Amino acid sequence: MAADDVDFAGKGQKKGFGQKVRSCCNSIYDSKEGKFLGRTKGSWAKITVFYIIFYSCLAGFFAIMMVGFFATLDDTAPTMQKMYSLIKQNPGMGFRPMVSPDSTLIKFNASERSTYMDDIDNIIIYLSKNYYLDENNRTTNVTHSEGKELFDINTVLKDGCEYYPDNKYDSFGYKDGKPCVLLKINRVFDWTPENFDNDSLSTDFGKEAIASQDGKMPLPGYIAVSCEGENDGDIDNLGKASFVPKEGFSFGYYPYLNEKLYRAPIVFAKFPNVNRGVVMQVWCKLWVKNIKHHKNDKAGSVHFELLVDQIPDDPNNTPQADGSQSGGSNVDGSR
Repeated sequence: MAADDVDFAGKGQKKGFGQKVRSCCNSIYDSKEGKFLGRTKGSWAKITVFYIIFYSCLAGFFAIMMVGFFATLDDTAPTMQKMYSLIKQNPGMGFRPMVSPDSTLIKFNASERSTYMDDIDNIIIYLSKNYYLDENNRTTNVTHSEGKELFDINTVLKDGCEYYPDNKYDSFGYKDGKPCVLLKINRVFDWTPENFDNDSLSTDFGKEAIASQDGKMPLPGYIAVSCEGENDGDIDNLGKASFVPKEGFSFGYYPYLNEKLYRAPIVFAKFPNVNRGVVMQVWCKLWVKNIKHHKNDKAGSVHFELLVDQIPDDPNNTPQADGSQSGGSNVDGSR
């Protein structure tokens, strides 16, 4: 018989079920050698003590680091301030309504209330969360906190941007196709605005500031605001924006020092002359000596899109034979 034909004992035989069970049990606990999961009692004791000491030291090190970290924090002021902060004392802007955090488009049809209800609710929610309104969604009567004057929301709820608590969907000009957009400056701890002076007005930035205010110098004591179309077509379709209050953001509410019930000043930008059915790219900017603009990250400014589909029928806005409307907006935004 050839060597390849030799059949050794046990070779090629399959283990029975009982043998498999015994093998499995022996791998868990070996009674002959006194091992559990491959380790003796002494081995398990040593490794247990090692890991208790190791994780105790690790937890203690982590606790010491956390205590040291929290010791550097202040309950009222950030650790990194001014030029050491990420935004380098150059606050940006925000706007409302912003119904979706993924979209900066304000779109509605003035003749269909359902299309702008969410926009108005979004503005009211912001006002409520930031103490401008009381628990009944009415303008608050509280004007001082801890001896410091609080911003009075009633100073901006006028001139076409009124708020009606009992008929809220008639508020902020949306039903007339003349939307008011709430503008706010992002809070930067201990940032103080600075007035333009003769030297700063002679720079290119100062000349831009004057041009943004129709050739007038920004009013001292206020952060001036401008809103314009980003492109030539946007400028023509948007028309001229107006602001409430027209002076801009008052210096009187700065610097922000995390005061109780602090209410930052707000400004409403009103767009009464927008051309309908056109998406407009809007760029609103702040104008003060120590704010710079950067288009990529919107420093000192904010960008959004505006689309007003239609305004309610108006006796002075009747269709013409050529399909145009009398009394409507011209391309330059005038009436």
